[in-house]
Amino acid sequence: MLLNKKNIDTCTSLPIGKDKNGNLLKIRIDKLTIVSSFINKEEKNKTYAKLKKIRQKIKSKYLIKYIKNKEEMPYKSALLIRERKKESPLLLRIDYAPINKNTGGIRFDFYPQYLTPKKIDQLLSWMNLQLGEIVYHLLARAWVTRIDVALDLYERYLHDYIWELRQAGKTKYFNEENSLPGVQLGSNRSKIHLLCYEKLDAFNDKCVIREKNSDLIKINFNTHKKFLRIESRYMPNSRPTSKNGNPLMLKDILKMENPFIRLQVYSKDLTHHLSKNEYIVTIPPEPSTYALKCCIKREMKYSRIPRDIQRIFIKHRISFFEKDIIWESWLICVKQLSGIFTIALAYKDRGD
Repeated sequence: MLLNKKNIDTCTSLPIGKDKNGNLLKIRIDKLTIVSSFINKEEKNKTYAKLKKIRQKIKSKYLIKYIKNKEEMPYKSALLIRERKKESPLLLRIDYAPINKNTGGIRFDFYPQYLTPKKIDQLLSWMNLQLGEIVYHLLARAWVTRIDVALDLYERYLHDYIWELRQAGKTKYFNEENSLPGVQLGSNRSKIHLLCYEKLDAFNDKCVIREKNSDLIKINFNTHKKFLRIESRYMPNSRPTSKNGNPLMLKDILKMENPFIRLQVYSKDLTHHLSKNEYIVTIPPEPSTYALKCCIKREMKYSRIPRDIQRIFIKHRISFFEKDIIWESWLICVKQLSGIFTIALAYKDRGD
């Protein structure tokens, strides 16, 4: 069967125990975006000159591609860094030369899902050879602008539950051809939004065949475990010099708030209860409380959800997994970042 590559996982995650039904739980950091600054013009110009040299090198340990960013992007230039092998995923993206003077001087997008701790340290050593000690200073003074944390729940399915992100006012449903279903909870611009979607575990599967010039992959559904991914995208909208908000410094990443704490899960019986009591005539395809409440307000001509109906929602709320216990695994998750974190934590920056 053909399936979109986004619904196939070929990377490894960290096992962290089991949920209340005895099903396997895994976690990992998928993406880490950090921004850093230069303490003076000389430091900035030297770094930019070395980045220019990197893109001009014919022989390199990694495959380097230079791109000129589009006008709407915050940085003028970027380097894309991959391993020198066929169809290697992006390991690191370095954006530099900001358009706005208030934007940090350099941005790093790391993709830890494709890197072991050893490979992360090898990448950092290579960066040190190319740019010099400034790499360590940049990590030490960096702040986090985005971090994606993937929590995987095996033998769970999206449409067996109703989903909600507390205090979030937007959702988006996905159920396209050759894909598995998913729902986004919250806006892309929010500090936190969640993606809940189904995937197949194809880690170490050498028989996965990708269709030529396509995002579709030929895969046998019966030989792979299916799991539900709850992916948190956390974007602290603050920097060290800002007056409002608290920046999340890279060296303080262990203090990051639990991004799953606002997730609420409801029994599927909720939809049947609402239908039976004629609060809704048709059940929306999107498995979210937002979709159900929109349906109720539209069909019952309510401007807001009455308290008696709110109590029905609360009655069907279920405890899916222990969120606090899950977050106790954050330490081992951060350890997988290896030198990215340990250098930021331990290195004495000359800008301090």
